[in-house]
Amino acid sequence: MRKHVLLSILIVFTFVCFTFAAVDIEFWHYWDGTNGEKLEALVSQFNESQSDVHVKAVFVPSSSIVSKIQTSALSGRTPALAISDIINISLIADTGKLVDLHPLIKADDYNVDDFYSELLTYGTKGDTLVSLPVSSSNLGLFWNKDLFREAGLDPETPPTTWEEIVEFSQIIKEKTGKDGFELYTGGGEGTTWQWQVFLWGANGEFLSKADDYRTAAFNSEAGRQALQFWCDLIYNYNVSKIAPWGLFGRGEAAMVMDGSWMVQFFPNQVSFELGSAVFPHPANGNFATNMGGEQIFLFNKSDEETAAAWEFVKWFTQTSVQVEWDKATGFIPVKKSVSEDNGYVSYIKNTRRLLLPFVEAEKYAQARPPVNEYPEVSDAFAREILKAIHNRVSVEEALGAAETKVNDILQ
Repeated sequence: MRKHVLLSILIVFTFVCFTFAAVDIEFWHYWDGTNGEKLEALVSQFNESQSDVHVKAVFVPSSSIVSKIQTSALSGRTPALAISDIINISLIADTGKLVDLHPLIKADDYNVDDFYSELLTYGTKGDTLVSLPVSSSNLGLFWNKDLFREAGLDPETPPTTWEEIVEFSQIIKEKTGKDGFELYTGGGEGTTWQWQVFLWGANGEFLSKADDYRTAAFNSEAGRQALQFWCDLIYNYNVSKIAPWGLFGRGEAAMVMDGSWMVQFFPNQVSFELGSAVFPHPANGNFATNMGGEQIFLFNKSDEETAAAWEFVKWFTQTSVQVEWDKATGFIPVKKSVSEDNGYVSYIKNTRRLLLPFVEAEKYAQARPPVNEYPEVSDAFAREILKAIHNRVSVEEALGAAETKVNDILQ
């Protein structure tokens, strides 16, 4: 009789332990430094907030995370969830191992509309949505207030149009001998990424959305206007030059387009007073910026693991957690509710005022084409337009050659 009682207790104890055991899942990421420390703190916070799911954050170097994901997909040993740079989402989706989030979103009435819509471009594959944004960055204008003062310009009033970039730059050149605006002429994605902001500001398109991004669209009136403006800054207005990157940081150029992440670095690197603003647009155009960042995605695992991973994603992307995340990391909010959160806005105004224009600019951000061939497209495009920037071919010839090269890659 005693044996039966002990056996019954053991069975009940085992059942209770099994029933209430947390589901263990792995989350691969490449955030290090302050960002990595904050992620670890948030993961611990999530784990302590409930007993159903236990997340283990696993650091994978950014240089190898895509190849490791591809290898794990082939071997069937993927984590439950991971993050990657937005440009790699299409490539990772092609493994066929990502979960379509639409059924989960619908079941929980999850408000996906709170995200800035352009950010969802990267995770949209046909009728499916395979990733959600968790961080963002964008490009804006920085200016040297000391050089503005020296030139007799109002140091608190940056240009808002291309025409004012020229006007202010010419005054600065005349009064100080310094360049007005620094262009990134180093080629590769750096050149393409910055030039796209000028293209979009002129109401242009890089690859055709109507053709599912399989055709070049930059050889257009807007494309010619954008590339001609770069060439004019160098050869017509003589306020920019072809030079290694860094003129602005050394005080040798008064204005530059650079990323929101530089809000952390410029103040410690430069010896002049800084200003930041939403990047100017042509008089006949609109505000625009480019975006960077990471997105989170789930891998096809057991129903239990998928449900557990989704619980973490819902928690991590809720407004209050994202406010905490963005405050700590300096990332730009991916959700409108975060950008409008009174506590977040007050924090930015009081402690990181240079970041405020980048937060405001996120609504103007456009997505680089979400195609696997994008890195090759970007390099090929930059090589051709640099020929016009170096004054070796005309703007029309450069864009025509770039169009041919890009279409050959995509078709």
